[in-house]
Formats: sequence, C-alpha cells, structure tokens
Amino acid sequence: FQHSVEYYPSYDVNDMKLENNPPQSCCPKGSWESPLVASVGAKSLGSVMGNLVMIGSKKDLEIYITKPLEDVTSANENSGKQAIFVFPDVYGLQNRLFATCDKLAKDHGAYVVAVDFFRGDTMDNHPTDFFDWISKHPFDEMQNPGGPHPVSKDIDSVLEYLTQSHGIDSSNIAALGFCWGVWALTKACAMGYKFTCGVGFHPSLVIEEVAFKVDVVDMSIAAAKKTPLFFCVSGNDPDNLKSPSGQVAKAVSSSVHKRGKTGNHPPKCVEFSEMVHGWVARGDISSENVKRDAQIALRMGSDFLKEWM
Repeated sequence: FQHSVEYYPSYDVNDMKLENNPPQSCCPKGSWESPLVASVGAKSLGSVMGNLVMIGSKKDLEIYITKPLEDVTSANENSGKQAIFVFPDVYGLQNRLFATCDKLAKDHGAYVVAVDFFRGDTMDNHPTDFFDWISKHPFDEMQNPGGPHPVSKDIDSVLEYLTQSHGIDSSNIAALGFCWGVWALTKACAMGYKFTCGVGFHPSLVIEEVAFKVDVVDMSIAAAKKTPLFFCVSGNDPDNLKSPSGQVAKAVSSSVHKRGKTGNHPPKCVEFSEMVHGWVARGDISSENVKRDAQIALRMGSDFLKEWM
C-alpha cells in the first residue's frame, strides 16, 4: 500500500503542531491537531477522483464518493458490487481523506464513500465546548432524544443510497474510520449493522463513556462478536486498546468469525508505540517516521479489508 507524494501532501511542521493541552477533546493529550494547511485540510476537489453529493430525504447530508476504475473492475468479479463506508474524524471531509478514499477505490475496485456527519460544523468550531457539541451527535435517539442528526439515520441514508443508486450488494460493505469515526463504526457494529469488517485508525472509543455514559468495553465486546475488527492504535491512545492486556484489544483479538480468505489477517489491535493519536489522518508526513508508520498502518488496514470483504 505505497503512496505517492500526492497521497500525502507536504506541509510545514509549524502549520501542523502538536496539541499539548486541549481544553476538551476526544483525543488524548499530545495528539495531532486539525489539518491547517489548505493542501491537507481544505475541502476542495482539485485533482481527486470522486465527487461531493448531497443525499438523504432532505438532501442535507454531504458525502464524498469515489467509483472504482474500469480497468480494476474488469479484473475483479466483485468490483462495482462492493463498497467501503468511511467514517471521518471530528474534522470532517477534507482533501487528505479524499485521497485516502481514492486510493482505496483503486486498490479494492470498490465504491468508497466518506460522510459529513457534522454537516460542516466540525471540531474547528468547538475548541472549548467539545463534549457539549459531540453529545449532540449521538448514535441514535436513545442517546440524545430530540437530537437533530443521529448517526444511525445518516448511516441508513448512505446505505440506501449505495444499494439503490449504485446497485451495491448490501452484504458486501466494509467500514473504515478515523478517531471519532472508529467510535461510530464500532457502535454501529455493536448495534447490529452488518458490515463485512471494520478497520480503525487511532480510535476515540472513549466518546461512548464520556459523552454518552456507556461502558466502552461492553460496546467493543458486542461489536467484536458481530464483526471482524482491526485497529491501529498510537502510543498515547488508552491502554485498553493495546495488546495483550487491554480489555478492548482482548475483545477484538479473541472474537470468533468465519475464516477470512487466507487466514493471514485475523482481527486484532496493533500498537504503533512511537506515534501519537491522529498520525494517520493528520500527522506531519514531512517526518519520515510519521510517513512510514502512516503508510504501514494504511497498508495493514487495506490488507485486512481484502481479507474479509
């Protein structure tokens, strides 16, 4: 899963500083902040493969969708019938995420869709009231009755769009997430959404406890029983995500599922001890170590998708 320079645009380390003492955040102290440089953080289409589309009953849910290339689809009998559902971090849709989606579409011959669950109102607008803001984006109405946009309803809208507008096989949709997005996909799996597998980078599962007062281990156990999961975690992510003793890591790796295609990529949590939270989605890849470990994590995630899709 090697990437070109275009995949990881270069930017000045002074524009991508570490967040040493965030006032409120789902990310641990010392995590990478928002992508601040236009080439990384801006939401523009530029040279990307996909398009931005408004979907849902009110046409108020924006998605970025990339279609598989013809030369890839012709070589894969499942191409065009499968999809990867991407759950972004709290900074929403931006160029680096678009590049990731494009690469996944090329490598897997799949439709790839990333979703703006926050409708443009991202973490950048809430530096001091993060948990008040994030609690208004519950998974379902049970977590926050009367909330305007439960995550589950947006998931339903995207799945309906993929199956009805693009003929995607509903039994062959995988999930991939970053930070907040890993919480969302894990919660979805726990609640019975039938993704073929789930891949997560630097998970912020703590949202389940801090924002919604539900035990994160219980959620993870429920999700892992239903869906093969693979998480890449950083050195400053919570210990419960780290093998061999973390409770979430144990739940993921001990889950029993029908064997994948080769048996070489089992569910598990892999720690990148030198990295800090956010390195895949927001890390400064002008640093060789960050670029290396971001590429390794993405390659491992891609291999897991190929194993289980």
